[in-house]
Amino acid sequence: MRPADAAGVAAVLAYAHERAIPVTPMGARSGLSGGAVPSGNGIALSLERLDAISPVDGQNLRVTVGAGVRTADVQRAAHEARLFYPPDPASLARSTIGGNIATNAGGPRCFKYGVTADYVLALEAVTADGRIFLTGPATRKSATGPRLAQLLVGSEGTLAVVTQATLRLVPAPAGRVAATASFDSVDAAGEAVAAIVAEGLTPSALELLDADCVELVGLPATQALLLVEVDGADAASLATQLARVEGALRRAGARTVELACDERDIDRLWEARRALSPALTSAAAHHLFQDVCVPPTRIPDALRRIAQIAARRGLRIPVFGHAGDGNLHPSVLYDDERDVEAAHAAEADILRAAVELGGTISAEHGIGLLKVPFLAEVADPVALELQRALKRGFDPSGILNPGKLLP
Repeated sequence: MRPADAAGVAAVLAYAHERAIPVTPMGARSGLSGGAVPSGNGIALSLERLDAISPVDGQNLRVTVGAGVRTADVQRAAHEARLFYPPDPASLARSTIGGNIATNAGGPRCFKYGVTADYVLALEAVTADGRIFLTGPATRKSATGPRLAQLLVGSEGTLAVVTQATLRLVPAPAGRVAATASFDSVDAAGEAVAAIVAEGLTPSALELLDADCVELVGLPATQALLLVEVDGADAASLATQLARVEGALRRAGARTVELACDERDIDRLWEARRALSPALTSAAAHHLFQDVCVPPTRIPDALRRIAQIAARRGLRIPVFGHAGDGNLHPSVLYDDERDVEAAHAAEADILRAAVELGGTISAEHGIGLLKVPFLAEVADPVALELQRALKRGFDPSGILNPGKLLP
């Protein structure tokens, strides 16, 4: 079903609630954990027609958009008002704000600017039984009880269906500069990330690509590459940040450091980076994408563990990620169907390694269907029971996105 407004969504949910019909909310279906894949029979509820963007409220640094609005369109609207909406998942040209909210999406700019949750001021949503509600005022501060908007962020449509969001905007940076730093090993690149974080530097993006990933996107061959971007309010602050980051990269052992100051050159670097996910998908007959996060100081350990897993299982596992905040994306690649068992075992090894290193099995793509079994293994049992109680309170009939998020 494809309702065009919140009232239409409410009518669908009221109908489903009365008849105990499962409902799977979905946006652009660009997710990577199966969150928008129905787990059985029921209603597929598309929110793509809820695509209105209100005029940007420049005085209050905010904009109100429908759940079906594309992330890139929000960024464009903010830019036209000389403002900035930082969250930038790789699928931003296709992904919707509703989907971003469902999984608390991030992207390369997370290191400096934070994730989707940091930009949600207020939500309009519909309960499982078809009642439309507002989560609260669209203010930066509100101490009138728990913030329902933040509760819905990351809930993957299991508590309520988000139909509209008021998002926080920030002043646009005056300029940006990018740099690529090559390293003799992926270990060395991981150590460089840890060193940059330890020095208190916060570039607007700090991306890591191993040799396989560098080759797939056609960048100059190297064992590992860091793609770093800094932005600033003026030329002086930009120059200061760039000098500090460049110095940190060289001290950390970068073999080469190359700057890109022209907007077209910077855009070309990011186009190559954004081409990575589709390139990995086509690099082998089968592809298991993963999304883990560890403390930045454990990135070198995580990279070594992933390399050991690849060797032990006899598989290719290229790694890239938003390294500044510890978010790594290992991809298990295989061509032969006979390797399917080894591939899934490697995937499980990677998730368990992330947890052992003090991290998490999902950083920005959610749990969906794919990671539910692992969540049962690694989550605190008391916390899990509290989440189940929350689910029962919001959705006593259990019709909203069943089989997702909670084991």
